[in-house]
Parts: sequence; structure tokens; C-alpha cells
Amino acid sequence: MINSDSSSLSTPIDDENVSNFSISVKQLAHIVENNSNNKGFLCQSTSVIQHLFHALETNTDSGIIGDSNDLNRRRKAYGSNTNSEGRSPSFITKGFHQLIVEAFKDTTVILLLCCAALSLVIGIKMNGLQEGLFDVLLIFLPIMIVVNFGVTYRFFKAIWMKKKMAKQKKVVRVLRHHQMLQIPVSEVVVGDILFLETGNEVPADGILIHGNSFKLDDGLIDEHFSEHPSLFTGTNLVEGNCQFLVTAVGKNTERCKLMELVASSQHDDMSKLHRSIDEMSSVLEKLWLSLSLIILVVQVFRCFLWKSWCGDNDRNPDPKGMKNTVEEIMNEATKYMRRKRGGTNKVNGLVAMLCILLFSLKDGLSLGIFIILLYASKEMKKAHQTIVHKLPTGANVALVTTLCLGKTLDLVVKHKMMADLWIGFEKILNLPADSGGAEDSVEEVLNALLEGICMNITGGVNDDSLLIWAEKVLGGDIDELHGSCTILSRYNLYPSKGLCGLLIKRNKEGEEFMHVHWKGEPKLVLSMCSHYYDINGTMQTLDEEKRKLFNGIIDRIVSDGVYCFGFAYKQVKPKEESPVDTEKEGELFFFELAKDGLSFLGIVVLKNPYPPELRQTIQMCRESGVEIKLMVDEDLHTARLMALNSGILRIEEDLQGAIIEAAEFRSSLKEAQISMSHKIKVLANSTPADKLLLVHCLRANNCGLVAATCTCIRDLPSLKEADVGIFIGENCADLAKEDADITVVDSNFGMIPAILILGRYVCTNIDKFIQLQLILNISAFTSSFILLIFNPTSEEQLTPFQLLWVNLIMEVLGALFLAIITSAVKPESLEFHQVMLNSSKPTTNYGTGAPIITKNMLMNVAVQSMFQVTLLLILSMKGRVVFRIDETLLRTMIFNSYVLCQVFVLIISAIEITKTSIFKGNIRRNPWRKCLFIASVVIVGIIVALQVILIHIMSKIAHWKKLGMKQWSISIGTAALSLPIHYAAKLVLNSFQSFLIMCVRM
Repeated sequence: MINSDSSSLSTPIDDENVSNFSISVKQLAHIVENNSNNKGFLCQSTSVIQHLFHALETNTDSGIIGDSNDLNRRRKAYGSNTNSEGRSPSFITKGFHQLIVEAFKDTTVILLLCCAALSLVIGIKMNGLQEGLFDVLLIFLPIMIVVNFGVTYRFFKAIWMKKKMAKQKKVVRVLRHHQMLQIPVSEVVVGDILFLETGNEVPADGILIHGNSFKLDDGLIDEHFSEHPSLFTGTNLVEGNCQFLVTAVGKNTERCKLMELVASSQHDDMSKLHRSIDEMSSVLEKLWLSLSLIILVVQVFRCFLWKSWCGDNDRNPDPKGMKNTVEEIMNEATKYMRRKRGGTNKVNGLVAMLCILLFSLKDGLSLGIFIILLYASKEMKKAHQTIVHKLPTGANVALVTTLCLGKTLDLVVKHKMMADLWIGFEKILNLPADSGGAEDSVEEVLNALLEGICMNITGGVNDDSLLIWAEKVLGGDIDELHGSCTILSRYNLYPSKGLCGLLIKRNKEGEEFMHVHWKGEPKLVLSMCSHYYDINGTMQTLDEEKRKLFNGIIDRIVSDGVYCFGFAYKQVKPKEESPVDTEKEGELFFFELAKDGLSFLGIVVLKNPYPPELRQTIQMCRESGVEIKLMVDEDLHTARLMALNSGILRIEEDLQGAIIEAAEFRSSLKEAQISMSHKIKVLANSTPADKLLLVHCLRANNCGLVAATCTCIRDLPSLKEADVGIFIGENCADLAKEDADITVVDSNFGMIPAILILGRYVCTNIDKFIQLQLILNISAFTSSFILLIFNPTSEEQLTPFQLLWVNLIMEVLGALFLAIITSAVKPESLEFHQVMLNSSKPTTNYGTGAPIITKNMLMNVAVQSMFQVTLLLILSMKGRVVFRIDETLLRTMIFNSYVLCQVFVLIISAIEITKTSIFKGNIRRNPWRKCLFIASVVIVGIIVALQVILIHIMSKIAHWKKLGMKQWSISIGTAALSLPIHYAAKLVLNSFQSFLIMCVRM
């Protein structure tokens, strides 16, 4: 940091970088940052502003020269105002054909193409060249669409964004060569004098020169407003007008430099949630495709070695005398082929099923999760005034283990709330800003009290609170007081009770008196006094009756559980024969001098400046496993006070390394910074770069997800760096959308636990939905795969159209059902929040290295998949004999049972979510939640109703048959077995785990 005086401008300059200017880019940045961190030191050092104008060759009357030579010279020295963040996405530089080629290099796509090629060989052998090529074409085109849909969408979206940004060319008014010009923002240079009006955005960093009733949308929280504050890129002027001096443009602005650091530490923009789901899907895709590839290779050998297997001599004509045109068109539209009865190409059916399953995993799973996240974001906005900008954050926020907390509005220390002052028998309600604002007699008492507080310091948290309160409320200057007084003697009478005395002499010419100050527990100090000062500053005699009144006041104060100090004072004349040769003699002399005749100044009652709600919120976060780290621009003592009073830091945690100056952290080696970041609880005197560094080091530790909060535009890069960025407040709306993941409009930290809770519900929903998708897809593939191996000439068990149908209704209605049922039962009051924060921590840690499928999820998927595969195989092989029905009716009943099994999987998920008695009571007490619960039940009814309608329609236009009451009863009964099997499996697993635990203990 450079000094705040004008001598800082005379440091050596790199001539190559400044092009004959007498100040460098780095020096300008130091001045602007120092001016911001020191609350506007330029107000006290106007010579620095004059030096800036002189060094940048500009002034407020005429501006810069502004000719081409001058502009080129400034751009060469300080850069141009091009926004490095406005560049197009990296994949815009590639052609569309290159993206297609890259997409087809994926292993999954290669395996799928191999399956399509083998299907082509078999299809040509069985059905001829023309029909075989047509079959494979219908498979190959959907592969192209499905695989490249996401890339194509992002490609054209990026082009649209690029065109949109090109149209939004902003202009600004500037003073150049005595003329007021309107120029594009990109042409602004260092040294320009810009004129901003209401609604304008600050296009560069600089220093305010003059403002007229203006208000900035920068989100800064400060009680003291500087006359010449620093302005930073992206700030909006919401009221009035102003003019400021540009000191940095383009890549040299603070925001661009910090965002470059963020970009260098991030590899891609894919969310951890999407990455985890892609990893899980990729494993299943490769497994299915590999198995299918093996089957297809076997089928090729069969087709060429056993020609009778490929023949069509046994084909039976269609019972209706024609192809099922409607269903064939539907199947073709969904990338599958349906053959005439008796001539079904099972190989094409397998590849068609693979297309459906891969589409379900790649896009269907994402669609369902999108519905869950979208519903959760709407719930957050409605219930908590919270806007979710990036939907995956709704789940990631539940996995946060570290929260880097900036200074929010409710964390600002209200200094007048830190203590109450009692003088005489009354509490002072309205203290002046400094002692000079009171009457002379009261001013004398306040000055004596201020001297007693600032000079008589023994150390500790309470003394820090007293000092800060005295400095901010009474207007004390500690350094000035220590320079104007000399401590002659100090005496600790009862150190355990904080009773200590002080003998000082003021360094004034002709000062005849010494001054005695005592501080400690009010009753002990009061016992040494013979007089007291009343509310008017008049000294009164302290008799026994008034002493009892004081003791009563003290008892009432102490009964509230607060800590208080009593202060006493008197003046004494020094005696020439006083024995003060040794330290012990000096203490005895001091005690003899000060043991009586004291005047009771008053009582200072320390209070916690933060409301109980804030402290309880922080306590909830800590007990839920979220570690909070405070990052503020306050000094070390104030930051410590904030952390201790708010509950972020406990007394027993106030160890070495817990509270640290940002300069010390910044100057450490990289390895040491990463190690220190875990221990740090409070980072004091921190700049935006320091906050960004702390967040980066915490993420480098790989200890979990890191969240960061801020209210200021300068701190937005730290939100970009964090796994979850939470912007608190309504300021900087446009930039917050870009950098933050969540915006809390209410400017209240108390919303954080509610967001964490809702996020944990979202994680539960996603877990249940993933289970549902895995169960329905694994069971369909496995049963079809087994049938294809052991009975290759049999009919398809589930047609591609049926698979597409069940995936569609479960991805949309199933996801909506889980979202609504969760919204109906989630806790609302603070007590419920506490229960949830302690008991419902998500077990899945998306994108942090842990598997997305937990042991409990794996057990549920395995049990339900095995049940459904067994049920489908039994119905396929023995259904006609057992139920005495024809093949067509059996196939319809198999499909119906399969769909109803998924409905019961949804019901099991709902039961697990609502099994706690707290949830049930919450539903009964809230009529709106009753409506939501009923709506979730209605969704299940809609799924069943759609299934009834589908069967009725397809029985008219396709080879399906209507189901009677008997077939519906069988379907419902067999699917309902999911419930007892699920709970029986859980009982067996729990018993087995208990047995293992017992064996280990033995």
C-alpha cells in the first residue's frame, strides 16, 4: 500500500509503462483502494487530488486534451476500456461441424454407433437392403439429435447473447478540451472527467470529484460517507448526478483483475450437480451399451451361420390385414421401429430401447431435476424473498460446509447499542456525538469518564468493547489521550473482580493536580466513594440512603445477566515529601492517596449489540455443521468484537490464528495460506482481493462446498469463486445475476438457514427422483435383456413407445409430485428449522468426489429393480398359463403393472418423506399445506387416469386390449407388493447391521 500523503506520488516510475505520465497504473490503483479502505483519506489530504490532476494532465475545467495523440498515449500507458469479461464463450470460436465431431468422440456415442452398425448388418440380412437402411436411418438420426442437442442449444444461445451484447452499446458524457462530448463507454480513457446522471453505470474505476444529491447502488455499508469516495466499475447511480476522475479502465479495473483470477482457477462452468449426474449416467450407459454390443455380435453370427434364424417363412400376416400405421409412425418418431406381428426385428427393438434409455438418462433425468429445482426456486422466492439465478444452486446450497460471511446490514455494529451509561440515578438516553455537545458540567463528567476508560485498560474482550464504545460514542481519541497524559502509578486491588486504580498527570503547563481513576465492579467502586455526580454533572454527597438506591440499581442491572463497570474519580495535589522511590512505595502512596474521597462518575453497562434472532441463526448454522468465517474491512479489535458478540467466534476458540490481519494472510506463502485458511475464523482489514484469496484457499482444501456472502459490488468476484455465491440486498441487480448464484432481497442473514433447509429438501427430492429413474430403466433393460438371451424369437416385452410413455409421465409428473409433497411437509417455524438442521443433513455430496448413489439409495434401487424384473419375467413366461389370457391382453397387463410399480415407488418415497410426526402436525396446522398435500395425491390420480386413457385409446388404434376389473386388480395387487417388500428389505438390512455392530462390540 502507498501512503496517503502526496509523497507517495514521487516513487520511481517505469517509463516504459507510463508513456511520460508521472504516475503508474499500480500507483493509481493503490490510491483508489487506499481511499476506499481508509474511508476517504483524500478528504483530509486534498493535495493528493491536486497531484492526481497534475500527474494525469487533466482538470475539472477543461478535461484532457483529447486529440488522437493524447488518446493513444493514454491507451498505451493505462490500457483501453475493453471489458475482458464480455468475450464470447470459448466454444463460439469453433465451427458447428467441429462441435459435431467432438460430440461423436464420446465413448458412449461410439458404442451406440457400433450397435447401430451391427443392427444395419442384421437388418439388411433379414429384411433386405432398402428396409435395413431405412431402419438404421431412423435410429441414426435420433442419435444425432439427442447427442448434440445440448451443444447445439448452447451454440446458438451464445451467438444470440453475442448479438445482444453488440446491440447494447452504452454511451457516457465526458469533458474534453473544454467541450462536453458523448462517447461510447469503450472510448473512455484514464484522466477523463465523466459526468453521470441517474440510471448511468460507472464504466471505469475512479474518484468522485463532485456530486449533487446522488446515491450509488454499490451496496457499501458505512456510517461515514466520504466527500471523495472511490467509485468502481459496475456501480449504478440511482439518484442525482455526479462527476468523477477516471483512474483505471478495462483490464486494469479492480473487478476485471479479480475476475481474471477467478477465471484462472475455474476449469468449466458445469455445476457440480450436473457433473455428478453425468458421471453416474455415463457408467450405466457404457454398461448397457457394452452388454448390448455383445448381444448384437452374437446375433450377427447367428444370422449368418444359422440362416433359418433370419428367415421369414414363419411370418404371420397382420390380424387386421394391414400394418399398424399409427403406432408405427409414433415409434418412428421416437427412434424405433415396430414390425408386423410375427416378424419383429428384435435387434432393432434392442437398439431402439437403448435410444430411449440413453435419452432418459441424459435428458430425461435432467428434465425431472430441472422441474424439482424450478419448483424449489419459486418456493424460495415466494416464502423467503430469495431469487435463485442458477438452478443447480438449489441443491448445492444444502451441501455447504463453510460459509464466508461478509459484513451484512444486520452485522454492522451499532455502537450506541453496545452499552448503556448511568450517571446519578438515571440512564442517559441520548448521548452526544462527542463530549463537546453537552453542557459544561456534564462535559466535565464525560471527559473524566472518557479518561478513565481509555487510560485504565487491563486487556480482555470487555475492555475492547469499552474502548470501541468510548471512541465511537463519547468521541474519544485513544492515541491523543495517551499522548496528553502520563501514568504515574497503577494499582490492582482485586484483579479477579477487575478493580484497578490509576494515578495520572496531564501533560499541561501549570497543571497542579494529579488525577485518580478507579474502575471495577460497581458495588466495590461505590464503597470507596463519598460523593457522586448527578445527571446534571453536579457533585452530590453520597449518604447511606443514596448508597442503597445505587445498590438497588446495580442489582437490577446485574439481574439481566449483563456485565457492567463502575467508575470513580478525584483530583489530588502531590506532596513533596511523598515516598515514591520504589514501585512498592509508589503503590502504597497511591492507595493512601486514593482510598477515600472519591466521586462516583457513573456505571457503564455493556450489552450485546446484536439481536437474539441473529445470534440464534448463527448458532443454528454452526450446529448444523456449517462453519462460519467472518471477512470484514474493520480493524482487528472491532472484527473480534463482531465475531464474539454474534456467536461466530466463541471465547474458547479465540486462539492464535483464529483472528488474523488480512495483510499477514496475504503475505504468506501459498502452502501456508491454504493451511491457515482452515484455522481462520475472522479476517480483519480485508480487501476484496483478500476475500477472494480466502475463498480460493478454502476451496483448494477440498473440505466440502464453500459459500460466500456479500452486499457490496466490489466483493462479487468472491461469490463467483465460491461454490455457492449469495448476494444479500437489492443493490447491483444486474451484476448480481451474473456473478451470484442466489440473491437474498431481504438483506437479512436470517434467511440463510431457511435457504439451507430448503436446499436439503431439494437434495432429498433429487435422491428420490434418481432412485425412481434408475429403478424404471434398470428393470426395463434387465428384463428385456434376459428375455432376448433366453428367448430371442419372442415378442418385445415393452415396446419403445411404452418406455417413452412411462419415462415421460414419471419425469414430469413424478418430479412434480416429489416437489409438491416436500413443500407440503417442510418445517416452517424456527423450532422445526433447528430439528431439520440437526437431523436432515444430505447424505449425497454432488461433485465433491463422493458417489452420487449412497448405500441407502443403492439398497432401494436393488430391491425394487429385482422385484420389478422378477415380476416382468414371471408375467412374460407364465402369465398366459396362470391368468388364462391371450398374448395381446397379457402384454397390455405387463405394461400396466410396470407403470403401477413406478407409482408405488413414488408412494414409498412420499411415505419416507412424511414419516416424521412433526411433518404431519405441520400439515394439520396449515390449510395451505393441506392443499399442497391434496395436490400431490391428485397427481398420483392423474398418472393412473392417464394410464387408463392411454390403454383405452391404444386398444382402438393399436394391438392393445382393454383391461377388465380382474386385470386391473391383478396389476394393482402385484405392483402393491412393492410396499411390503421395501419395508421387509429395510427390516432385514437393519437387523443385519445391528448384528454386525453387536459382533464388533463383542
